[in-house]
Amino acid sequence: MKVRALASLSGAVGDREPGDEFDVKAEDGRQLIERGLVVEVDAKTTKPAPKAEEKA
Repeated sequence: MKVRALASLSGAVGDREPGDEFDVKAEDGRQLIERGLVVEVDAKTTKPAPKAEEKA
């Protein structure tokens, strides 16, 4: 399952920042979704996550 981080994550999924997209096992993805930490990504309709603007 492909998901997008909604918050900073660290642990079994590695270090992820908001907007990062990554693959997880379906069960792990469901648990992260239930906790409100990620959303599922539909590969057919997904656009790249916007990049944070660099501060000058």
